[in-house]
Amino acid sequence: MQVKQLYLYPIKSTQAYQVAQAVVQVQGLNFDREFMLTETDGKFISARKDQTLYHFFALPIPLGLQIQHQDGDMLIVRYCDFQQQSIADVWGSHFPAWVASEQINLWFSEKIGRKVQLRWIGEQSQRYTKRLPDAPVSFADGYPLLLTTLASFAAVQAQCPSPIKMLQFRPNIVIDAEQPFIEQTWKKIKIGDVLFFNVKPCTRCILTTRDPDSNTIDAKMEPFRTLKKINVNAEGQPLFGINLIPLNTGIIRLNDKVEIIE
Repeated sequence: MQVKQLYLYPIKSTQAYQVAQAVVQVQGLNFDREFMLTETDGKFISARKDQTLYHFFALPIPLGLQIQHQDGDMLIVRYCDFQQQSIADVWGSHFPAWVASEQINLWFSEKIGRKVQLRWIGEQSQRYTKRLPDAPVSFADGYPLLLTTLASFAAVQAQCPSPIKMLQFRPNIVIDAEQPFIEQTWKKIKIGDVLFFNVKPCTRCILTTRDPDSNTIDAKMEPFRTLKKINVNAEGQPLFGINLIPLNTGIIRLNDKVEIIE
């Protein structure tokens, strides 16, 4: 098995950025979900409800981010633009994060249509969750990384009445496993020189029904409905991909070998 695709999401819930290699840190991939748009009270904004988030494309640059909106407008955000901290909220997890300058927040607010703020996790994440009390996490929903396989994707597409795309599942790492959903049985894997622990299969939501290119919701609520028929947990929740925690740091690259350790 090999790594076939690698993705970062520099700003949580916005468009993916495909890379050929990525630095693995304790909190996840470098530049992955290190920024997040929030309400003014710090609560995170998700493309589950705000489709305008898919209008933003973010590219990491040496001093921060270059952000382009679908209307062609561009913005440069630098780390030095974050001078104050306040409490952020991701699914009830409250922690300090850096807030962007008023000028940057105004640009995003005009694009989204209401007052919002851009936040940065900082050089070191101060977010710890009940599930990972000893490991920092980025602005990701709950775990540092998501891995999916081409075999599982093909199995879903084979039974799904609508054409789907891998990016509807928003993975970080995509590999070419031999059997669909076999990844859910793995406990520990190695990619390149980095070890990962499989916390649990990833439960999926209606965000999987949003096409990242057209920014539309599938009329048949696919592939969410197909997943509910073919791959669920004991509670009946649809599953796709696995949540990973890195056990060490390093670099992973396209075509790196994937080994099942346990």
